[in-house]
Amino acid sequence: MKFYVTVLILLKSILTLQAQQINYEGFGSLTGIVYSQEESPFWIHSNQRGRIDETTNVSAYLSGKATYQFSRHARLEMGLGGLFHDGFTQKLQIDESYIMLENYWLKAHLGRKQKDELYDGLSASNQNILWSLNPRPLPGISLSLINPVRISEKLGLSIDATLEEFITDDDRYVENTRIHHKSFHVIFDKINNFQVKLGLQHFVQWGGESPDFGKLPGSFSDYLNVFTGKEGDDTVGGQEANALGNHLGSYEVYLNTSINDYKVEILYNHLFEDGSGRILRNTPDGRYGIFIKSPESDNLINSLMYEFYYTRDQSDDDITTDGNDNYFNNNLYRSGWTYESRMIGVPFITLDDERFRISNNKVIVHHVGISGEVGSLPYKLLTSYRLNYGAKGQSLNISKNIISTYLDLKVWQKNFDVNLQLGSDFNSENSPNFGAGIQLSKKFF
Repeated sequence: MKFYVTVLILLKSILTLQAQQINYEGFGSLTGIVYSQEESPFWIHSNQRGRIDETTNVSAYLSGKATYQFSRHARLEMGLGGLFHDGFTQKLQIDESYIMLENYWLKAHLGRKQKDELYDGLSASNQNILWSLNPRPLPGISLSLINPVRISEKLGLSIDATLEEFITDDDRYVENTRIHHKSFHVIFDKINNFQVKLGLQHFVQWGGESPDFGKLPGSFSDYLNVFTGKEGDDTVGGQEANALGNHLGSYEVYLNTSINDYKVEILYNHLFEDGSGRILRNTPDGRYGIFIKSPESDNLINSLMYEFYYTRDQSDDDITTDGNDNYFNNNLYRSGWTYESRMIGVPFITLDDERFRISNNKVIVHHVGISGEVGSLPYKLLTSYRLNYGAKGQSLNISKNIISTYLDLKVWQKNFDVNLQLGSDFNSENSPNFGAGIQLSKKFF
């Protein structure tokens, strides 16, 4: 009898210990929006993680996650979240649903997981010009290094890498289109207080079911060609493809230093979609930026970001003519570089009135983001001035010059948070568009 009592006490102790090792977190949010035109101002619905579209008035989501710490360097995390918003899509959706495993060198997740917000939410494209926070996350698998791997202490060299595979499950021209993504960067930090990071991002739309040509190449050997960008013998519709799938990429340069304890990052993304872009014939197209962050967290200005976007060249020697490239569009994958009728990349690239095809991919944009505190109230301010020039073979059906502003001010921080959100669009061809929103949010556990 004593033996069984001892066993029961031991089991109870183990279960209690395991329960103590599991951490729970939850978050809920409810947002109401009004605006003066048929669609809300640009920054009220852009880069909102797919939770708000152009005609949304109400958005709500609830998410939670549980984390189990195996050891000092290993943990398992599971997350689940639900989303509802009215507008173009009026249905319950999965905001997140994933399982993630981390150890001291690798992070791996399976499912649909929201990306981390970078640059204090001030960037128009977050991580990269090709992949912003504009759409809902795609389901798939992701492998990435936790920290750069040192390959030479003497030379001050490290490498960083990511490999991801996604599947589209939205209503699009080629159903079940797959998306391959990988990145590779070399980091040099031998010089004190100076780091340079050089590398590339590579994306490919491939596979799927075309209404014109049926099932597209999707075998493992096809995947190897997609991975390497190898030119193949595959033909689609009687036309030979230069490379299997729709390839997009970006060369990247990041310079990091600090001045009087202020962190400073200077960045550049060069985008390409074909051979001419890979050999820089479409220069100066890309994203240019600088990010400055204060060592303190309660200043009037805690962080500042300026970005310049230019996509008018498109591998054409004369930018006043119809360019050779047609960024983010594709003749086979006609829904383009979108997911659920939202631009996957920087949201200044916009869709046509049917929200089907990219109709404006030639832009010049100046974008400024500022965050800080007014009194004890945290705020984020975004201002963008953009010049739109349409797209190849399409007439411009939107305003050419637009100034878009956005202010997010946290006006209450006690049992729950209340954020006031104000947005506006000004242009020379239409009356101004004003919008306002109230967001109530709360963390649980």
